[in-house]
Order: sequence, then C-alpha cells, then structure tokens
Amino acid sequence: MYEELFERNYGIFSLKEQGKIRDARVVIIGCGGVGGVVAQALARSGLNHFVLYEHDQYDISNMNRQITCYDDTVGVNKAAVTRETILKINPEADIIMYERALEPKEIDDVIKQGDVIIPAADEWPLSIAVLGAAKEQGKPAIMVYPAGVLGRVSTFLPESPYAAECLVMPYKAGYEELKAFMESPDNRRILQYYQTVGGWTQEWFDGFVVGEKPHAQICPIVWITGSLAAMEVIKLVTGKWEPVVAPRYWHITMAGARIARFGIGRRLLSRIIRRPWGRALLPVLTSQ
Repeated sequence: MYEELFERNYGIFSLKEQGKIRDARVVIIGCGGVGGVVAQALARSGLNHFVLYEHDQYDISNMNRQITCYDDTVGVNKAAVTRETILKINPEADIIMYERALEPKEIDDVIKQGDVIIPAADEWPLSIAVLGAAKEQGKPAIMVYPAGVLGRVSTFLPESPYAAECLVMPYKAGYEELKAFMESPDNRRILQYYQTVGGWTQEWFDGFVVGEKPHAQICPIVWITGSLAAMEVIKLVTGKWEPVVAPRYWHITMAGARIARFGIGRRLLSRIIRRPWGRALLPVLTSQ
C-alpha cells in the first residue's frame, strides 16, 4: 500500500531515499499554522512517524491560516485533528500525540524522541529554547518564522550558531530569561521590520508591543514557510540536497524569495544584551 500511495515520489527518490523518508521520526511542537502544514506536507511525502504536541483548540481566529481549521473543527484540539488528518492520508502512520503543552523542563527528553525537531509553538520563547537545546544535543531542528508578509526558515545543526544569536536575543539563555526578554515592550518596540518588511499596520504593531495583539499572519506566508520547513526535513533525512543551514535562511517577502544570512555581528550583540547595561544599548545597537 505504501508504494501505491507514494508512487510518484519514486520518479524523484530512489527506494533507499524514500525508505529514509518513511522511517524518519519528526517531533512537531505546536500543530497550528506552521505545525499543521509541516505535518500534512510530510505525511503526503511518505513520512510515517510523528510526535505531536499541542494544548490548544481551534477557534474562529485560526480560520485565516491554519490548514485544518474548519467550521466543524472549531473547539477541537489541534493535535487530535492533525493526527486524524495524517491517518486519512496514510492509515499506517505511527503517531504519538500529546494533547497538552510541552513543559520547558521536558525539552531535553522530547528532543531525544525525534530525528528532526520542528518547534512551532505559538509561545516563541519555548520554540527558541527548543532550538537551542536541539543544537546542544546534536539534533537538527528547523526554525519557521512567519510574521505578516515576511517569512524566515532555517535549519539549525550542531555546528550552527544558536537561534537566539541569529535573532539578537540573550545568548545561551534559558526559557524564563527568553520569555522575560521577548515580553518586554522595550525589546518588542525594536522589531520595526515587522512593519517595514512584514507589512504590519502601526495600530497592530503598537498593540503587539504592549502585549495586546498576537503576531499578524496571513495564510500564504504561513503555508509557504511550513512547506519550506517540510522540504528542509526531506533534505535532511534523504541527504539528497543541501539544507539551508543557519546562519543562512530562506527569506520570503511579497517581493520574492532568496537565501539570506543573519548578520555577522549578532553573536556579539546577543552576548552584550545579557548584561544590564547591554539591554539599555539595544535600541542603538540594532538600529544600524
């Protein structure tokens, strides 16, 4: 049955390469916008083994971008719907599902469950902490970052810089420190590229700065970035193509797509801002 389901893949992948896709296990933390797209794309590519984490249920606000949010799934846990969708694609898929949030203290143990890690939780500090822990454990992980009409996707390997370094966050910080940093209005106010590149309105950005608005996102960018993340997984598990490895990343805007590179001075910045005097300099340091 497997060969029939994925017959057209064999025009691209050898039996051995498709076998690597089939046998890989991917941990997806968060099954909403990005996580749902990644799960479906990988299931339709023939991946058989999934670990899913999601505590949230679909609500009406998810309808604009989340791939399995429909009128009849509103109020249903996202991981449960994602699991059901995968099984509709491939009834033989092996799925471990947790209808709850991943606790920060569980990060190290969860990373051990997969060959590739996709941190796609709405709680961005948790995702950054997972990316850092995966690097330290020698596991590949993929950062997926849609913000308005801007999308970023990058594969992080053991030899990559930390994701926090690439995004000018505290270097080697734990979950609590990352959370405090990312929730600070002063630090959020610096993210002007959410407007200039991401297309956010001033009103929405002002609400986000004070914690009253979530990330503004639209369906095409969420689905494009999720699909690119799934392609990065396929690259990693088959070895057929080179992944886009940090500090390089996919840079998606309404003007097009290209491979960009995080600034070379970001590691120094991420170390500086761990110090109290460094936080005060952050607006000046990141305005260049």
